[in-house]
Amino acid sequence: MSENAPRDLGRAGSPPVVAASASMAQKCFSAFYPARFDILGERRSGAVHRFSRIGPITMGDITYGRDVRLELDELGSSYHVNLPVAGRLESRHRGVEVVATRERAAVYRPDGEVILTRWAADCRQLCVKLDRVAVDRTLEGLLGRPVSGRIAFAAAMDIRSGAARSWAQLLLTLNDQLACSDSIVRQPLVAAPLAEGVVRGLLLAAEHPYSQELSTPAEPCRPSAVRSAIDIMETDPQAPLTTPVLAARCHVSVRTLQEGFQRHVGMSPTTYLRRIRLRRAHEELRAADPSHTTVATVAHKWGFTHLGRFAAAHEGEFGELPGETLRATR
Repeated sequence: MSENAPRDLGRAGSPPVVAASASMAQKCFSAFYPARFDILGERRSGAVHRFSRIGPITMGDITYGRDVRLELDELGSSYHVNLPVAGRLESRHRGVEVVATRERAAVYRPDGEVILTRWAADCRQLCVKLDRVAVDRTLEGLLGRPVSGRIAFAAAMDIRSGAARSWAQLLLTLNDQLACSDSIVRQPLVAAPLAEGVVRGLLLAAEHPYSQELSTPAEPCRPSAVRSAIDIMETDPQAPLTTPVLAARCHVSVRTLQEGFQRHVGMSPTTYLRRIRLRRAHEELRAADPSHTTVATVAHKWGFTHLGRFAAAHEGEFGELPGETLRATR
């Protein structure tokens, strides 16, 4: 394995649950796509799987335990990425053959037959299904204009370095968190920005005809658009306000709004929203009864998933720890 490949791929995610191969195949089809399924070899280990969904993204952590072949007519309403955690996957899509490994992910477009010619028995992989409408609209938001047709992603993604490596690590961390039923990533304030980040990350990490355009500087943003975005955040800071949502409501592109915030406010829209939520959390702690309210409850309510970082940010902003604010005599 290359030194530049993600080092924790083999450890990411909790162990999936064991299931019989026939029932698991049916569950895979239900979670993803109808497929023709052929067994190519004898069983070498148990079949395992776990499925999760967050917003427009479905994730499967899957091992078949024997060599198998799957044929799909087309994906239709989704883009898809297969990211091996261990082993290898051989596939063919739109006339291009790709061998996916821990250093190389396979990317599939909605149109065209997909044939997984050999999913090796020891191949555990993270299968990521992304809703086509969500991906297309996210690209339009980043560009600030409509996009016609489906995005012609390259058939493979080198995940040994750069943005692609970072995106792969993000997926693996998310997969790990989704294994926990009580994870904070299941809360709307956290889930919506995370899902949006995964979709945007794909557009920035994978190769496609719009890659160069996404890497060029955005158009200057009007101060009025920044003021409108701030008003929206101040009015309803508990709403799942991602940057694309704010940009759409302010009638500018995502990159233009980001440029405007950096130019006029000195920070990103996400950072500004986090500061608003920090202030609201502080106000709630000041007004709360410590016998009925905990710091963790307030922090999670306002979207702060890490109590240590919340405490540090609160102390940096207000000069005292959140527990001191909660217990203060008023």
